[in-house]
Amino acid sequence: MAIARVKRAARKKRGASESKLNITSMMDMFTIILVFLIKNYSSGGAIVTPADNLTLPSSIVEQSAKEALNVKIARNTVMVENNLVIDSDQYPKIADQQEFMIEPLYEELSEFARRAQQLAQSTGQEFSGMITIQGDAEIPYSILTRIMYTCGQAGYPNMNLFVYRQD
Repeated sequence: MAIARVKRAARKKRGASESKLNITSMMDMFTIILVFLIKNYSSGGAIVTPADNLTLPSSIVEQSAKEALNVKIARNTVMVENNLVIDSDQYPKIADQQEFMIEPLYEELSEFARRAQQLAQSTGQEFSGMITIQGDAEIPYSILTRIMYTCGQAGYPNMNLFVYRQD
């Protein structure tokens, strides 16, 4: 019996000293999962938040939003990338003016287009001329068309209207 007890003790001692946790394969697995989640998270599309005093129209669209310059047309203001371009005093005058071009908006968009073209040229890419227009559902058609015309003249001919998708 004593010999069996000595052998058991030797096995326990030998097994206790050799049992180490190998976490290399577990780290590989977590790295693969992390890379997978990061790739899937970034491919979800752009998140765009509407401006204050802005109720977007609804539509049945199939395209998702893409990264582009934002023009926000609220009920009484016009903003380019959260910079106020036309305030509530100038806004009513847009619909009454004779020409289609809106000068303050044209100047702001031309500056953005100039910087974007320089950046595209320095990186070897092509300037897309894409712009996203967020327009309130209640804005007059004459104001929307004047803003779209001004965007086209300033170097942004590819326009997307931002709307809520109906299910």
